[in-house]
Amino acid sequence: MIVVRTPKTKEDFKAYYALRYHVLREPFNQQRGTEKDDFEPISQHFMAVDDATGEIVGVVKLFEKEPGVGQVSHMAVKPSRQRQGIGHILVEAVEAAAREKGYEVLGLMSRLTSTKFFEKFGYRVVGLPTHYFATVQLVWMEKSLKKPSP
Repeated sequence: MIVVRTPKTKEDFKAYYALRYHVLREPFNQQRGTEKDDFEPISQHFMAVDDATGEIVGVVKLFEKEPGVGQVSHMAVKPSRQRQGIGHILVEAVEAAAREKGYEVLGLMSRLTSTKFFEKFGYRVVGLPTHYFATVQLVWMEKSLKKPSP
């Protein structure tokens, strides 16, 4: 069973950042340390853990981009565990936390190859693609978290 929890110990954070580096930076020959940004201290961090083995299989973070707007960032699932619902579990966890914080909008920068995944959760592309690591294009996507009026 996969459970989502917050990294707490030094070992948790070491494994959390190692997975982010392995999935999001290493394939682009980026240096260690590039898996972190200036928003780490003000972010809420989540990790999906295989309860049976204790292995961290997915990570994501959430921070306030501007008042009322949360941003999802650095979402990564271990390659051998992709397409098993772990990304879905992480999106649900981060959206629940965003609602709890009172964010009205939740946004993220998605690789063009991942937009279909986020569209399944109601996110929509609202920006133009920009280049990242020279070969990857990212686009801003967002979703309203406001409850519909009756």
